[in-house]
Formats: sequence, structure tokens, C-alpha cells
Amino acid sequence: MLQYSAQVHSPCINGHWLTPIYPTIKKLQEYLQKAFDSGMLCDPDGVEEIVVLKGQGFGHMPKIHGYYDWVDGKLKLDKSKPVVIHNALYKWGD
Repeated sequence: MLQYSAQVHSPCINGHWLTPIYPTIKKLQEYLQKAFDSGMLCDPDGVEEIVVLKGQGFGHMPKIHGYYDWVDGKLKLDKSKPVVIHNALYKWGD
């Protein structure tokens, strides 16, 4: 079963912040919205990028599913950043 988590990159958190694992990107998006609304994460306008990771369960390294921006309260895929090259170079998911 596929599982999704994210690394939120922002200068206001000095690096990146990892989310819990969710069964769908929609659930991950809902979690991020609650985190921004509650103040658990800094202002969403300060987010540089959100890297969504896709895993296949225990014992398997996750792969980068995509690079996303936070736009109008939703995850928006940044198609200008190819994940296939990064996953191949760093052998993610082996």
C-alpha cells in the first residue's frame, strides 16, 4: 500500500520539517492545512518548497513523488523539477 509524507522547506523553520505518513496526498494536504491554520508551521507564504515522498511500507526506502508549492491552501505540483533524475542519481527507492 502506498503511503505519502512530506518535507516542508522554509527559512522560518531553519531547514525542513517532516510530516506524518498518510494514505493519500489529499489527507497529507488536509494535515498541512491544519498545521498552517493552527500555527504549528510558519506562514504558508514563507514555504519555499514541499517535497512529497511516496513509500511502499516497512523495509522500503521512499521515493520522491514530486516537488510541490503551497498555492491557495492546496498542494500544486511543480512540473519544472523532474523527480526521475533525482531518484535515479541518489538511488531512492532501492
